[in-house]
Amino acid sequence: MKTKFLSLLIFISGIVTAQKTVSLSRFPDDKVMVVAHRADWREAPENSAWAVRKAIEKGIDMVEVDLALTKDSVLVLMHDKTIDRTTTGTGKPGDYTLAELRKFFLKDGLGSTTQMKVPTLEEILDITQNKILINLDKGFDYISIVYPLLKKRKMLDQVLFKGIETYKEFDRKYGTIKNDIHFMPIIRLNVKEGWQKINEYTDHYKVYGFEFTVGNTEENMIDFSKVRAKGCKVWVNALWPHHNAGHNDDLVLENPDAYEWFLKNHINIIQTDRPKELIGFLKKRNLYY
Repeated sequence: MKTKFLSLLIFISGIVTAQKTVSLSRFPDDKVMVVAHRADWREAPENSAWAVRKAIEKGIDMVEVDLALTKDSVLVLMHDKTIDRTTTGTGKPGDYTLAELRKFFLKDGLGSTTQMKVPTLEEILDITQNKILINLDKGFDYISIVYPLLKKRKMLDQVLFKGIETYKEFDRKYGTIKNDIHFMPIIRLNVKEGWQKINEYTDHYKVYGFEFTVGNTEENMIDFSKVRAKGCKVWVNALWPHHNAGHNDDLVLENPDAYEWFLKNHINIIQTDRPKELIGFLKKRNLYY
């Protein structure tokens, strides 16, 4: 009996240790982080609770979601300035209280009406906590609400913030909390931003990494291995050609190895609209966490 009980404990322990650690600070540098754009929107309406659940089910590392504020100051998930494209309603999220917004239904990627409702940020955090990392797009727009909420839930190591500010602007706006959060500056190589902005950050602050917008060509590319050497992760979107010099997600439909460009350029965070294909690619190269 004791032997069977001990075997059961070992089995359960094996399952627990096999699970991913949901921590930005502990995510391994030698693996590539997979980020699902607006959650797994090919499986469910973008920015919906179900799209987040499907991302967790697939083993995606992080979901990127967008924030908006209702008339009664409740944070909800919504990408556009209006609700017209993604719900059965019209107008801005701020035109409605949460109860009023809940009268509408979310639409899927084809514009068809579903039975799903606009989720609140708190509802999403209930789903994601200790299950998957989050990038809160527009998170800084509502930082006075977001920061206390994450701190109370002890989720600051599970949420990534990004922004286009220079270091001086970032420090002025968020200096009181900058050491409590994980922040990733956006470097727009396509408009000639580069090493000056990078060095201003790394000389004064421990960034989580940098997101780079490359442009339609590699004309303004820099050596990302030098960024990695500074202990910073490198994020490049696979979404559309102007993010990645034409090395975008859709290429994988005809060429399963299309993501090689990202590996060759020392990129270790990829935001994608095709997480299933990216995970399959990374698994074959032992780069999936």
